[in-house]
Amino acid sequence: MLPALLGTAAGLGIGPGSGLNLPGPSGVTEARLTPDAGIVACLGERLLVLTPSGSLLRAVPTGTPCAGLSVSADGRSALTRDDAAGTVTVWQLADGTATARLTAPQATGAGFAADGAVLIGSPRGLERVDPASAQRRTLDSAPVTALMTSPDGTHAVVGRASRVQLIATGDAAVRSGHACDDSCPVGTVGFSADSRSAAVQAGSQLVALRAGFPSTIVVREGRTLAGLPQRDGSVLTLEGDTRTGEVVRRDLLTGRRERTLTVPGGPLRPIQLSATGDMLGIGAAGLAVGPAGWATARRLPLPTLAAGGGTDPATGQPAALLPGGTLTLAGAPLTIPPVTALQTMNRATWLLVTGSGGLNLAQLDAGKVRTVTPAGNATHLSVNHWGNAAAIWNDDRLSVVSQKTGKVTATLSAPGQLGAARVTLSPDATRAFILPEQGEGFVALLANGKRFGLPTAPGRRAADVQISGKGVLAFTAPDGTTDLYQPGNRVPHATVRAAPPVRTLSPARFSPDSTLLAVPARDERGWRVDLVNTATGRVDARTPALADPPSFITWAADSRALTVGASRLDRLDSVTVFPLAD
Repeated sequence: MLPALLGTAAGLGIGPGSGLNLPGPSGVTEARLTPDAGIVACLGERLLVLTPSGSLLRAVPTGTPCAGLSVSADGRSALTRDDAAGTVTVWQLADGTATARLTAPQATGAGFAADGAVLIGSPRGLERVDPASAQRRTLDSAPVTALMTSPDGTHAVVGRASRVQLIATGDAAVRSGHACDDSCPVGTVGFSADSRSAAVQAGSQLVALRAGFPSTIVVREGRTLAGLPQRDGSVLTLEGDTRTGEVVRRDLLTGRRERTLTVPGGPLRPIQLSATGDMLGIGAAGLAVGPAGWATARRLPLPTLAAGGGTDPATGQPAALLPGGTLTLAGAPLTIPPVTALQTMNRATWLLVTGSGGLNLAQLDAGKVRTVTPAGNATHLSVNHWGNAAAIWNDDRLSVVSQKTGKVTATLSAPGQLGAARVTLSPDATRAFILPEQGEGFVALLANGKRFGLPTAPGRRAADVQISGKGVLAFTAPDGTTDLYQPGNRVPHATVRAAPPVRTLSPARFSPDSTLLAVPARDERGWRVDLVNTATGRVDARTPALADPPSFITWAADSRALTVGASRLDRLDSVTVFPLAD
């Protein structure tokens, strides 16, 4: 067996790539202002450092979805939380390096205190941690259900079972509190400019906490609530759905509605009020900064993360799916019903499109979508290497449809085994390689339904399989290692390292000429796509670092370009097209 080498071949290169920014809902989840009016935001699996005008200054790969954002009072550091790993990571924003990684099992919140210490809340209570030495001190042993610190680090909102409190971060002294009638899950939290007041979503209510004063209820019942106390004693709230709800100015003490505001460009969820009076908000298309009320808000659009995609075979233009099923071509939405699945192979792009009587199997060509055949209750799609046959299936039954005739050429019954399975159709459309979510994978002959074990080395499990036009098999194991097998050989001739399938969104893809295998991979610098020579197992070229795991990988029909459903790490795009050069 020949292991893949870490180096790359000198004969193949990948260009810097051209990006495409898709319209649609932005993937930004959290954001904070810095003292110099810059912005730090979470977008997918990276931490963005933006200039006041919204230009990308730096992108930091977080390794997992960016969450739990807090920025230090001096604006030099940020922290994110990885609940799966039970860690809190402190990042130096000047260069993107991780300066501390703190253990935080079952953490329910984390944030910076004014002096740069990190507060961590969990079922074990409230801890204060020095990020430089990792020394810990317990401030309060009562279980914490939520924790968010103020921008200047002097105060924090803490949730505890049926209570929510405003505390001072120095000594954890309670400055204000509210007792709920029942459980009190804490949602959004907005602090005043001096951090001595906070508007807190506590269950279905929006509660105002003011240091030295009793709590007041600003909104008694609401589906989604967010509020930000203003300098004039009011609170600006977003009520209802965060993308369509009303922005309302209410009295902080009584909750009385004073006026409903029309925000140019659509409603914004209030996030932070700066010392100079500017407000930061998150909207449908990204961020906005402006004076209270956002009458003249400066919109800072951020890219949509593509849910899937391919290319238009006639033009080579990127075809990308937006969350919700809108299909775009070269960034422009097509006026067709929602699309649930899309795959390009060779010179064909197949889709599952919502119809009046269920889903339809269709093809995209020259900007037009043509229905091939009704798909019934099929929920999944897989296309063979040549693109001239497509497999569609539900939990129990798989059908193969010919591109030439539009008719079903084969069916396979496998009750309860197909729903969440990965299915790969052989290039000649005579066999289906089926990898169920549970149990062993198998190969089914579509002519008679006979089953055989996977042609892999003994003891090797497979989470995905791809087949080239020359019959080379690429089996990816659950740990990400990918074995390459020549036709008829059960001993792999090469093994390459890739990202584990559970972490990837797109499987590996063979080039149409079968000479290269595009494999999603990642390291500490971020995600990337490796181009593996199928004959030698050598990595011939690598893309630049990507921002997120690619949602799709598609080759141009001439094997000279690669379209990837991800932005370069150092750019703000949704899709990137990488040309290949010898």
